[in-house]
Amino acid sequence: MGSLLVAVLPLALGAAVSPTLLALQLLVLTGTTDHRLARAWALVLGSALVLGVFSILCATVLHRVHPHHGSHTSVTDAVVLLASGALLGLLALRSLAGRPTVGERQPSAITARLGTASTGWFVGVGALGMVVNFSTLLLVLPAIHEITHSTATTVTQVAVFVVVAVIVLLPVLGPVVLVTVLGSGADRMLAAAHTWVGAHSRMIAVVIEVVFAAYLVVKGVRALP
Repeated sequence: MGSLLVAVLPLALGAAVSPTLLALQLLVLTGTTDHRLARAWALVLGSALVLGVFSILCATVLHRVHPHHGSHTSVTDAVVLLASGALLGLLALRSLAGRPTVGERQPSAITARLGTASTGWFVGVGALGMVVNFSTLLLVLPAIHEITHSTATTVTQVAVFVVVAVIVLLPVLGPVVLVTVLGSGADRMLAAAHTWVGAHSRMIAVVIEVVFAAYLVVKGVRALP
């Protein structure tokens, strides 16, 4: 389990650096509504559902394209890594161009409905937030490929995936756990984080996209048979 976890840990940590999901969760938790905690957990649920479905689809498709091959690298390994890296590079160029993404436009739509929306509506918000969080999904894809095509047992693969999923969900899971444990004592910390993330979200996105685009391309070139 250790070697597999080490292999996918950089991808999981990169996927977890998601200003889009973190901004959404902080927006919900810094709101004045009495239902903010229930809404925040609903947002976690929506994000987790999309992550789970996406991971299952990736594992299924990748297995059909190229079944388990043991310890040998293959063209499929290289293609997954290089394609993910290239797409992350394109996302970085988009971010540098200054064009607002779907994820950046979403918080304003939530703010408009923050006072009237039902708790169930935030399940959809979390789901949409994960769907449009392309950088996270592009890092989850090679992580899933690494897990499902490893020589580890099924139990170990599932255990590593659970660890990866928890790490990826930290932007939405961490703040709500903090509020659940500390209550109003976390408000000042969350407000400061909300302000900082709002001011630096594009910079964070560009750094993550550039760094991991390079990481995946280098790893993909090395995986070429």
